Amino acid sequence: MRSTWLSDLLRERIVAGRYQPGERIREADLRSEFGFSNGPIREALQAIVADGLAERNPWQGIRIRTLGPSQIVELFQVRTALLEYAAELAARRCTSETIESAAQLKVSLDEAFESLQSEEGHPSFDGRLSRWLLAAANNDSLRVVWDKTMLQTLFYVRVSLIRSRGVESRKLIHELIDRICARQPAEARSTARRLTQQTLADLGIAGDV
Repeated sequence: MRSTWLSDLLRERIVAGRYQPGERIREADLRSEFGFSNGPIREALQAIVADGLAERNPWQGIRIRTLGPSQIVELFQVRTALLEYAAELAARRCTSETIESAAQLKVSLDEAFESLQSEEGHPSFDGRLSRWLLAAANNDSLRVVWDKTMLQTLFYVRVSLIRSRGVESRKLIHELIDRICARQPAEARSTARRLTQQTLADLGIAGDV
């Protein structure tokens, strides 16, 4: 379906920073780029508005949502709660398959982090850590809430990684994986919180999460 394909592409562009906060997305530009009719384009734009990634303003069309520091902190407070709980569940429910896949996950994440070391590098994590974590947590209801909330934070996570080259976050992600594989729920929760705090610190935003 064209609208679904286009909404997925727009989400990718927003997370990757191709569209910046406050930037307008014009229907005419999308029609010119993809040759779609108004219907699929408007459906795709409404989908990203529903995701909380963009907003519709009277007489201004669709703009990428801009968040102030306090709003970002509030969003990351929710992210922290979800990440902590997912980490705890994953540690409690850790299986041999979870442990077996952890080593390859670390390797693939390290490859993504290496791309951050160059000036033009950018993170290409593709949600692999989230997929591994949610599979280990094995909670479908958590997954539904996770998808929308985490999507809204991904742009800011990406910016924080680019600014910091992921130096501290890389260590914390490795520690989180290790805590889960060691079946240490309390320690996994603590590491998850520290990881979110590090993201805010790398963004240069002060806030209690």
